[in-house]
Amino acid sequence: MDYEKISKDTISHLYSAHQSLKVSPLAADLKELIELRVSQINGCTYCCNLHTNGSLKLGVSQEKINKLFEFATSNLFSDAEKEALKWAESLTKLDGNRKVKNTELAKYFSEREIVDITISISLMNTFNRLAISMKDE
Repeated sequence: MDYEKISKDTISHLYSAHQSLKVSPLAADLKELIELRVSQINGCTYCCNLHTNGSLKLGVSQEKINKLFEFATSNLFSDAEKEALKWAESLTKLDGNRKVKNTELAKYFSEREIVDITISISLMNTFNRLAISMKDE
């Protein structure tokens, strides 16, 4: 189903929100890794391919991408990246911690970055669900 065409106006607002994150102080490579991890959890092949390619273009190593499933125990990821990815998993799986005040995000990120991380996670979950349920691919 061509949902992008059928509901063009609404979908364009989602894409605009996602585009607005390009001016975020959040590092672009971290945003891509977060969106890739969310897509992995949700099983969205289309989005996994998109964000793997995006990560590579931003200089993320293939080894780091391969270890994303085990970021929590990998020395390839900084403490800040681990905290952001842990937050992404928690919000995507809706288990465990779902309150930003119970995280250590503030140790590594500004309030703006925390909000942008959370928006990125939320939008990626939306895009994943749209692609999984409506894309013909």
